[in-house]
Amino acid sequence: MKRVWYVLLLITVAGMVSSCGGEDKNFLELMFDMEARSAKYGNEVEKTAVAMEKVGNYWRLLSVKYLEKGLYGDAYDASLKALRHYPDATGLYYVAGVSAAFLSKTASVEVGGGAQSRAAWLLASESAYKRSLEIDPRNAKSLYGLAVLYTFELENHEAALPLIEKYLTIDTKNIDAMFLRARALYGAGRLQESADAYDRIIGTTVIDDKKKMAADNKKVILDELYGK
Repeated sequence: MKRVWYVLLLITVAGMVSSCGGEDKNFLELMFDMEARSAKYGNEVEKTAVAMEKVGNYWRLLSVKYLEKGLYGDAYDASLKALRHYPDATGLYYVAGVSAAFLSKTASVEVGGGAQSRAAWLLASESAYKRSLEIDPRNAKSLYGLAVLYTFELENHEAALPLIEKYLTIDTKNIDAMFLRARALYGAGRLQESADAYDRIIGTTVIDDKKKMAADNKKVILDELYGK
């Protein structure tokens, strides 16, 4: 069938050439040339494509391994190289987001305090998380990572809350996420809601240290609300 289609195409183009003159003849010659090149280099092209796929996977896996080992600068660089191959890989944007957030902390040792550098890294982190969530709105790691960034680095607590609440619809019993939500509520000035969130942690966790931490935080908030 493919052969019949190709013959019909050639007949059609040949008819066009006979009726339209020299410019179309050059087009026909070019088409034959491309067909010949495809036959000649097809195997090499396929090998190159397979090799580049391996390169992309190499950088993807390396970025994750660097992140696991806490090598954030290397993880960030590797994730960007992998994204050149896989620009819609939500996990790679997560790696970039985490790495950039940690790299923002190194700005304080730069000459002059590194305020601009810190701001640039935090913006890179926020943008990476947002892009991850544009691709996959329920990417739990990116939801959590961006909520942490807003709560502890950018102090945008109201922006953190819908993210962490969405995360808790995915991982409903995650105690660390519950602590993050309670902290964001406190930062947003919603003290009673924060106290209630710590109360929920107390009733959920079976880990004594976390139960005590939540109780202590709740007491601080209630003292702030109603006085000692």
